Amino acid sequence: MPKPTGPSDPNTVALIRDLRKKGAADKKHSFWTVLSKKLAKPRRQRPVVNLSKISRYAKSDELVVIPGKVLASGEIKGSYTIAALNFSEVAEAKIVKAGGKVLSLQELLKLPASELQKIRILA
Repeated sequence: MPKPTGPSDPNTVALIRDLRKKGAADKKHSFWTVLSKKLAKPRRQRPVVNLSKISRYAKSDELVVIPGKVLASGEIKGSYTIAALNFSEVAEAKIVKAGGKVLSLQELLKLPASELQKIRILA
């Protein structure tokens, strides 16, 4: 049986380390720790979320965080701010066309605490 592994991409490893540091420093927002744990899983266990799922479960005033990849299946209704590890090109174009905003998880780390009030992690 193969030994379980985590991410091998140096950028992802650095992101996980930064998220853990942020989680240790910011006790008010525990989602940093949750996010780092979800990203530390192997790639095949990370979520792949379609735009239709985002439209179905998220509200437009929430910051949607996906610790995986966003794919373009379905239509997006409304303008959402979405932060994810990866986006497909078509999904990114659909989000921007609908008036939404696309963030990487590195950009999410730099947001001020005032913008982190309503967060939904879709996994």
